[in-house]
Amino acid sequence: MKLRRLRLRLAILYGLIAALLAIGPLILWYGSRADAIRDDFDNELVAQMETLQRASIIDDSSEVGFPAWFVNADDDYVDAFIDTDLEPPLLTWVRETDGDPSFRSFALDGSDQYGAYIMPLREGDDGGEALVTVSYTGWRDDLLEDLKLQLLLMGAGLAAVSLALGWLGAGLALGPTKRMVEGQRGFLADAAHEMRTPLAVILASSSQALGRDRSKEEYVRSLSEIRSAAERASMGVNELLDLVRFDAGQAIPRLAPLRLDLLAEEVAASIRTDDGEVIAEPNDPVIVEADMALVRQALDNIVRNAVRRATRVELVSRIEGRFGVVEVSDDGPGFDEAIIDSVFDRYQRGDQRGASGIGLAIVKAIVEANGG
Repeated sequence: MKLRRLRLRLAILYGLIAALLAIGPLILWYGSRADAIRDDFDNELVAQMETLQRASIIDDSSEVGFPAWFVNADDDYVDAFIDTDLEPPLLTWVRETDGDPSFRSFALDGSDQYGAYIMPLREGDDGGEALVTVSYTGWRDDLLEDLKLQLLLMGAGLAAVSLALGWLGAGLALGPTKRMVEGQRGFLADAAHEMRTPLAVILASSSQALGRDRSKEEYVRSLSEIRSAAERASMGVNELLDLVRFDAGQAIPRLAPLRLDLLAEEVAASIRTDDGEVIAEPNDPVIVEADMALVRQALDNIVRNAVRRATRVELVSRIEGRFGVVEVSDDGPGFDEAIIDSVFDRYQRGDQRGASGIGLAIVKAIVEANGG
């Protein structure tokens, strides 16, 4: 739960940082597009003025299909080229131009917006003469509103994508931590699993021995049970620590040339059994790059598993392609087909003779660590 909250916080932080980094380019994009729209409107006014100037020169206003005026600010005279209800402050605009073309804007009844362009013709004592053309800003304002909406949608989309990427990135960043926490929980669960049965035997045997006075033979039997349970607990803890080392990547193999066939003979000779025999037939040299101690541990584990269930165990070494192979065969009952695909999983026992159930998991980890 804590990791989930941390992941959410990291995702939000990433989203905020990404939004701050992107807000500048977004604002620049919006400003550029808005300026282009305004320029298009101003160019429309300039085009109207050019049409108006041509009409003035040839004294033909038939081409003028937009509000336009001739203004003489010195004489307070205004002449409209077409009939219109618009009443912009024409005289004021002309007097404020100072002889330079300029743009203006005004609102009609506080709602409709208009833009204007003033072209001075002659300077005078009180503003002189000028031509004025006006256009409705509706299409420009609609485009600007659409642009604002696009900006908001892009900002919202960017925020959503940033949060999603932040969530994924935080998940990837916290992956090792999550696996470590899960590994710790798994180790504790595995340790509890391994300790439960031996401790129960130790408690039961010690309680029984201390319950009343007993004979020497009974005390010996109880102590033997306690020792056996303690040995089982010790073996389970050692195997758990081996697994932890492999999971943490701490068990780094020391690779060196290894005679796999001689190692198989050594393991076979080291295992004594009263009810059977362990044989490693001499064979051609099988040389591999591996860690002898680790491979010996794996091979010893497999052979001892077989010895507990069989009267004859045979080891055969050979080369298959680029791999060295040790095949362990026996005359025991074999694995149940129902579990054959999971015999290397932790706590998977083939039968009731299984010890901790993680011996073959360690074998698999050792083989994989050595590239097998």
